Amino acid sequence: MPNIPDGTKFHGVASFVDTTNRGSVSANAMRDAYTIEDIGSAVDTYIIENGITKMIPYFHTVGPGTTSTYTESNNIVDLTWSGGSGTHTFIMPPASEIPYRVIRITNNSTVTANDKVHVTPVVPETVDGDPYYVLNKPYNGVAIWSDGTNWTVIQAKST
Repeated sequence: MPNIPDGTKFHGVASFVDTTNRGSVSANAMRDAYTIEDIGSAVDTYIIENGITKMIPYFHTVGPGTTSTYTESNNIVDLTWSGGSGTHTFIMPPASEIPYRVIRITNNSTVTANDKVHVTPVVPETVDGDPYYVLNKPYNGVAIWSDGTNWTVIQAKST
């Protein structure tokens, strides 16, 4: 499917407008033109404000001795390791700010036994009562759920 070019305009009509007579001046005055960027922004806002799961993965590169804080609305995170061996701290959003959200975190073949990603909630929150959950195998993954206070592992995958 081809991409919709930036700047493409879409026309919306108010629900009370009779669209049978599409050519009238009064009907045309009530039509709004929206660009694809306007629609995308409105959809993103709707997703965030209504707690809808965004199933598009967020791709993120991590490495040794670094920390990143996850602030995206995507509920799937795909991690790639870059650099030598070590530990990366991946800080989750506060469970208290997003109760009942599920986030799946996976990695590809670049994360090995010599690499560790600590999936870490903000203090004083925990993951299953622990300060972090470790991803340290190729194609590893975890699904965690916010109960509004802490994070709970609801599914873990390892090879």
